[in-house]
Amino acid sequence: MITFAIEILTSTFFPLVTLLLGFLIGHRLAIGRDKRKEFNELIKPVRIRLWFIRDYPWPNNMQPSNIDYKLIHEKLPFWKRRGFDRAIESYEHSKSTYSNKRKPDGMGGFIDGASNEDRKTITHAAEGLLKYLKPL
Repeated sequence: MITFAIEILTSTFFPLVTLLLGFLIGHRLAIGRDKRKEFNELIKPVRIRLWFIRDYPWPNNMQPSNIDYKLIHEKLPFWKRRGFDRAIESYEHSKSTYSNKRKPDGMGGFIDGASNEDRKTITHAAEGLLKYLKPL
């Protein structure tokens, strides 16, 4: 009688348990894959803009918006969020420093009064942001 009960357990219970565990693990992996895809699609346009800014530092280049930064902030793991916020602050500060050194030329434009160091500061700050925007 006991061997019959054990036989029933092994023939029905264990396959059901392993099937359930397989579904749960597969579901978790699918959720992780979808989150990675969403994150990668979100950061792609921001990375392209930052690469351009890194190569051609100018404060009037097409900048990522604050909405982009907020969406990325929400998708980052909690241990990377503070560093990402600091990188954004550093980048915004470098842009404002660069912009403050430009002078009006009297014809509606500006004369670039910034030095190479100011350009390097923008480049360095853009690279700091790019560290947090690596595809998963």
